[in-house]
Amino acid sequence: MAVLDERIVGHIFFSPVTIDNKDKQVVGMGLAPMAVLPEFQKQGIGSLLVREGLRRIRETDCPFIIVLGHVDYYPRFGFERASKYGLKCQWSGVPDEAFMILWLDESMMNHVSGVAKYKDEFSAAM
Repeated sequence: MAVLDERIVGHIFFSPVTIDNKDKQVVGMGLAPMAVLPEFQKQGIGSLLVREGLRRIRETDCPFIIVLGHVDYYPRFGFERASKYGLKCQWSGVPDEAFMILWLDESMMNHVSGVAKYKDEFSAAM
């Protein structure tokens, strides 16, 4: 979370996601939500939150992170279109370019494909 003068001005959250890959599930993380209060946007707070979150997850054995987000924002952190790797979002109607992945274990890039599924709680918001 980002705190300024004892006020929370931004936050980031990661939760487990699974990809049904042939006969097994591969578990990674989903970045969502990430938010910064409007009056504090465009000051680098969101970027700091993303970079710190990615740094912490890289310290684990997590193979990938997916995000459903702004196509002009997340690629600067290494995210790329998930469909490039045969990955689809569980929800229909999600724009292909907005569903992205960041591979942390690049040895899995060409060995994992299928439908990425967030925790059930996210479906209620969709």
